[in-house]
Amino acid sequence: MKLSALATTLCLVLVLFGSLPIAAAKDQGDHVEIRVSVFNYAPFSPGTIEEAEGDAGRVLRDAGVDVLWLNCLQDGMQSASFEQCIDPSFPLHFDLRIVRSSRNLQASVLGIAFFADDGQGCCADVFYQEVQRLQYAIDVSVILGHAMAHELGHLLLGMNAHSPSGIMRAHWTREDLKSASRGCLQFSSEQSRRIKSRLAPGALHRTQTMEASTEKPVQNDLSSRVSRDKGDFNE
Repeated sequence: MKLSALATTLCLVLVLFGSLPIAAAKDQGDHVEIRVSVFNYAPFSPGTIEEAEGDAGRVLRDAGVDVLWLNCLQDGMQSASFEQCIDPSFPLHFDLRIVRSSRNLQASVLGIAFFADDGQGCCADVFYQEVQRLQYAIDVSVILGHAMAHELGHLLLGMNAHSPSGIMRAHWTREDLKSASRGCLQFSSEQSRRIKSRLAPGALHRTQTMEASTEKPVQNDLSSRVSRDKGDFNE
């Protein structure tokens, strides 16, 4: 299958106001299970990764998705086998890489998800430098975990999955960060239904194994420069 990379980016804007988070969908019937191979190419400690996985797993579990985390190629913590980590395939096995920075996206971008021509995707990146830069606001593992959940949300929901509020909001506000720290930045009930419908057995005619794309990603939304001191932004 010929691959082209479309990208959805998670950008964060620190402002003093924002819409309220959407309540989680906690009672939507049977859960679905996915595997996520995590490749930590950044200086995050094993403890930070584990805490972030806990936060991301809780957000997804509230939406009806149970995650089996496979920690791959990570020093200082028990790693999954090479055979378990390779060959991600939609809709049940995803790759999530934590890398130092993006090479060609604006500085405020926290993450990016990649899709094939048919709108399916199973690979995403989260950027260490931007997550680390925001740790003055809330704990770094909380930011990392919610960024991981956001990017996995793109892969589970498909393209154009941003929403006006909640975990899939494109531009997080100061209020969104406070909601994340309280465990209240979540998927909506409708998003939970969409995810479980998309992952249900028989929903897809076939499962396609994704390969790494060498094409330049296309940015799918706007980025802004964060002002740490004033809490405003410029575009």
